[in-house]
Amino acid sequence: MKNRSIIVAMGLVAGLAGCASSSQSTEDSEIRFPDLDSTYLKVGDFIEPDNVLRISEEQHKDQVRRLLGHPHFSEGIFGVREWDYAFNFYTGNGNEYITCQYKLLFDREMRVTSTYWRDVQCPALLVPIQVDELDAEPRQEKLTLSGDVLFDFDSAQLTLEGRRAIDRIVAAFDEANLPASVRVTGYSDRFGDAQYNLRLSQSRAESVGNYLASQGVARASLQIEGRGQAAPIVNCPGSFAAPSIKECLKPNRRVELTLQYKS
Repeated sequence: MKNRSIIVAMGLVAGLAGCASSSQSTEDSEIRFPDLDSTYLKVGDFIEPDNVLRISEEQHKDQVRRLLGHPHFSEGIFGVREWDYAFNFYTGNGNEYITCQYKLLFDREMRVTSTYWRDVQCPALLVPIQVDELDAEPRQEKLTLSGDVLFDFDSAQLTLEGRRAIDRIVAAFDEANLPASVRVTGYSDRFGDAQYNLRLSQSRAESVGNYLASQGVARASLQIEGRGQAAPIVNCPGSFAAPSIKECLKPNRRVELTLQYKS
């Protein structure tokens, strides 16, 4: 099995690295980001990425402020329905980081309606997709996404950034060589009731499958399965769900998409 999650190569991986997120697709010409120099910080602000992942539609400004802090640009005083931020995210390469501009739009009741990133590498950094080429005939690729960022805790509803990640996958499909089948498999870690985890993993896989279908993937090509605690990637000792052990088990809480192509 060849792991290609870091090196951007041909085919699907190149598409995943280069395509835009869905929230920037149809109205790009109307979305304007302020110049970075106009922020009072003059640079981006370091923030916990999980706080951004917790942003969702219908949140009120007060909820957004608790997660992200005050907006970083001068937005006006009354009836403001756009907030802009500039965040710094580490790339995983030492102290290297990139600055990402993030916009939220609100309705008249000041609840989130949509969010936008200025650069496509920013949501890709928040929700990475591991791509492996399987040693199989006909050709297969396995895409792995963290369940912790696709979904909120104990939920099967896709997050904003989770939907963006799936949009990137769909946008990267080569129309001349679409997958003949897509198997969506949900997994959990070993803590909690086994039957409950099995049901949650099934519900999460169904959510991903339904979203793929809503984005144009033929429903007949989808195979949906929840496997609960089966097939762990890592084994972490410990009988109690201490924070360190839950963090260790994070790779097991995942959704895998196995793409099979015609020979």
